[in-house]
Amino acid sequence: MAIGVGSLWAIKCPQGDLNEDYQVDLVDLSILYQEWLDPIYMGPFRADLDRDDEVNLSDFSILSKNWLGHPYPIDSLTSRYQQVAQYVLSQIDFSQGYCFVFGGGQGRLAYEIGIRSNFNILGVDNNSGKVDTGRALLHDLDIYGDRITLHKGSLDNLKYRDYAAVLVVSDSIIENGACSGSAAEMFRMVRPDGGVAIIGQPPDCPNVLGRSELENWLDAAGLTYAITEDGNGLWARINRGPLSGSGQWTHMWADISNTACSGDERITDSFKVLWFGEPGPRIMTDRHWRPAAPLYKSGRLIALGDNHLICSDAYNGARLWDLIVPNSSRIAILRDAGWVAIDDDYVFIAAQDDGLKVDFNTGQILETYHPPVTDKDWGYLGIDGDLLFGSIQMIGASRLAVDYYDQGVAGNQIARLDNQPTVVSQGLFCRNRNTGALLWTYDSSNGLGGNPFVIANPTICVGQDYVYFFESYAADAVNDPDARVTPAVFCSGDNEYLVKLDKNTGALQWRQQHNLPFTNIIYLGYANNVILASGCTTSSNYWYHYRAYHASDGSLKWQKDWDSGFSSSDKEHGKQDKHPMIVGNNVYLKYESYDLQTGDSLSKTFSSTNCADFSASMTHLVGRNNNKPTIYNLNTGGSGSPLSSSMRPGCYISILQAGGIIMLPAYSAGCTCGYYTLQTSVAWLPE
Repeated sequence: MAIGVGSLWAIKCPQGDLNEDYQVDLVDLSILYQEWLDPIYMGPFRADLDRDDEVNLSDFSILSKNWLGHPYPIDSLTSRYQQVAQYVLSQIDFSQGYCFVFGGGQGRLAYEIGIRSNFNILGVDNNSGKVDTGRALLHDLDIYGDRITLHKGSLDNLKYRDYAAVLVVSDSIIENGACSGSAAEMFRMVRPDGGVAIIGQPPDCPNVLGRSELENWLDAAGLTYAITEDGNGLWARINRGPLSGSGQWTHMWADISNTACSGDERITDSFKVLWFGEPGPRIMTDRHWRPAAPLYKSGRLIALGDNHLICSDAYNGARLWDLIVPNSSRIAILRDAGWVAIDDDYVFIAAQDDGLKVDFNTGQILETYHPPVTDKDWGYLGIDGDLLFGSIQMIGASRLAVDYYDQGVAGNQIARLDNQPTVVSQGLFCRNRNTGALLWTYDSSNGLGGNPFVIANPTICVGQDYVYFFESYAADAVNDPDARVTPAVFCSGDNEYLVKLDKNTGALQWRQQHNLPFTNIIYLGYANNVILASGCTTSSNYWYHYRAYHASDGSLKWQKDWDSGFSSSDKEHGKQDKHPMIVGNNVYLKYESYDLQTGDSLSKTFSSTNCADFSASMTHLVGRNNNKPTIYNLNTGGSGSPLSSSMRPGCYISILQAGGIIMLPAYSAGCTCGYYTLQTSVAWLPE
């Protein structure tokens, strides 16, 4: 399987820098000499600087203009800036995203950091003369504006949104030996959950910064910091951790328990745009095909594109890395299982028979695991601590976007309509996420009477120390040649069983037979010692069904069957496939809401158009209403408020409330509806 990591930004090298070391020197002259004067040399021609298909005097003239070029004069601070750049980069484990230079001066520190990293760098200084000089010097080497930009502005009142950078440094402190501007404004630029400011000065600067001045400056802003004073100089490190009460979305339905709730407590009814931009719709999967939800963890947003993962800084939109994974993008995901999950360190991806372990910081593939049996695909994928879960699935069972490129509306229809098949697996397994060691397998040898079974992929979930799912022994389900089975077949003939396994050992805890009336969809989730099965059937209207079970023994706790009030004559717009959201001890669906422990009605409904599904935080739902991304207060219900009047979300779960913000990648890709939509990724900041 060919897999590529998308390129990151690099500062443009000066013309004539043929070996890309950001200097035009004797090494480059030697390359030009060989390509110009050596009669044997046949290419490639790196020194063809004027692109006329030969190396000649014109190219030598271009090279000579930048001979020994450095944008800044060589003086007593040159080595200090180089030392600072090396030191700062040695103190962090990332090298891409946005870097903010508070007191950017002429851009000298920005330049030295830029040539050693992949940061996009913005410097701001209140001295317009320095900014103008720095712009001119960088422009003369044709490197201004690509990744280094200098702005004029007050350091007491920065004109930027919060959380603009993952790294904040200061140039003016190095040059002047004094703290200027507001430390609170400086720290406002640091993004949460992994961002850092490293402020200080190396040894032997002409203007020395005193420790007490640095401490007083930071104390005035009420910041918590760590000071080091050693051979590297005087430095303060100010980390920004996660925002208090912020949540995460690490699996298809929020978490490994399938609650569809991020747990975020910071969302409010008032908000403003935090950022917008990349990625756009071009590399996304068609919205009508209902691809998997985006993911959020540790300040980073993962958009699941068309055989393409895009990792961005969730707080400022900086595009960190891209990973191309052929034959990975699953569609009609509501009838399958999530194929990507994340934790603090890794992104795990299921693609055909591969389970890829990817470095979250860099997008580099570290390991490739496989199901424990040959000739099977990796179906469900989940991560819980050091446990990496997977399901054993028939090859080709999951519907892939690539299989529907040339089939017109076929991709749309498999994600819609009544009685559509759900993807099933033939077993489960668990590996150690660090070593890949196989810990246990649950397959037909563990089945009832040693008989084969199939597991409905959307029902696999983990709660506390146990794995839960529904398995079926119905012959038509077990023997289906495509491993795609309608819920009606899966639940036929008293053959459906709720199963509980020990997540660490795979040992069977119990297996309980329960009759499920589901025909259109089948889901399972866990919260607070309750296992909730949900599904839908078709009558003149669509009816929804909940079955709540005691996690201790699998016995029925309560059940509800109710008329959604929506006619089944419209089968095209998702009325029959809504996923419940478990928020604390309440369970919400647009059509009705109940107490998770008792089944008592909460008398809350939420008005929305039907194509998209909701996702939840602890205080709000987000979804689509009147064709717009919409937010709903859980206390009031109703029709909600638009997040934007000129955008559309995707056709399934595409809006997240996590990290204390609201995020919508460009999941409107492929929209063919007859009205305007702005196709961009965007985040909103609650106020």
